[in-house]
Amino acid sequence: MGKHKQAKLGQSAGKSGSKGKGKRKTLASQADLLELYENSVMAPEDDCAFFDELYRKLRGRKPEVLREDFCGTAKIATAWSEGDPDRRAVAIDLDEPTLAWGRERNVAPSPAADRIELLHGNVLDSVATKADITCANNFSYCIFKKRPELKAYLASALDGLREGGLIFLEIYGGSDAMKECEEERELDDMVYVWDQHSFDPLTHETLCYIHYQFPDGSKRKKAFTYDWRLWTIPELRDLLEEVGFSEVRLYWEGLEEEADNDGLYYGNGEYEDVTTVAVEQQETYLVYVVGLK
Repeated sequence: MGKHKQAKLGQSAGKSGSKGKGKRKTLASQADLLELYENSVMAPEDDCAFFDELYRKLRGRKPEVLREDFCGTAKIATAWSEGDPDRRAVAIDLDEPTLAWGRERNVAPSPAADRIELLHGNVLDSVATKADITCANNFSYCIFKKRPELKAYLASALDGLREGGLIFLEIYGGSDAMKECEEERELDDMVYVWDQHSFDPLTHETLCYIHYQFPDGSKRKKAFTYDWRLWTIPELRDLLEEVGFSEVRLYWEGLEEEADNDGLYYGNGEYEDVTTVAVEQQETYLVYVVGLK
């Protein structure tokens, strides 16, 4: 996978480390899982800069309202609103404890708090506030495993956009995306492990985990669990067109020029428009599929 971006928060938090009277407290047992997630797989300022730049390029005007679907801790919605005093955001998620964490840690301390609307609800339901940009980052829409379910979501998202609005759907793929494998990445104070535990070639259902390892030897196994269908770029493009988006564009993330110590190349955060450009298959890739209303 890329150097950041994984999925929706709060689906399955594993437990590890020693507990009980007289037991030594480990780094794993003291870790805040949502904080770990934000620090290890998110780059909200980069995301918001890309959304803003592309919207201005395609629409010739400044976007104001962002809707973050499957928002988790509302980190992107907060970063968006803080980036410009004219911006507002709506953030939607089904998991109330994760929303409450985000409200306390991200939204409430923010100088833009009064311009961020947190909604505990279903992304399939209509929302009063229409958005210039809707994003479903970290592959969160992959919880929809059936075509009619994903189509219903995209139709609802289209309805929730202002005229000229854009939806950003983050997708990963490549030859390694369909393999059972683990990828470790060393961060400042932990090791992040992306575990592609299983993949069904007949249904494209995949089961993935995030694990964390700490300097004292303790671990948080299955800190997050993702039970998804791995959709493909052509499937997303077809569905966006079917529900009524006027155009679909593709933006492919480039790779760092040098590999890390394990020989892995990570995404560099720069996206190339490959809508009409031929590209070669890679072991892993990260793409934004963008629907234009």
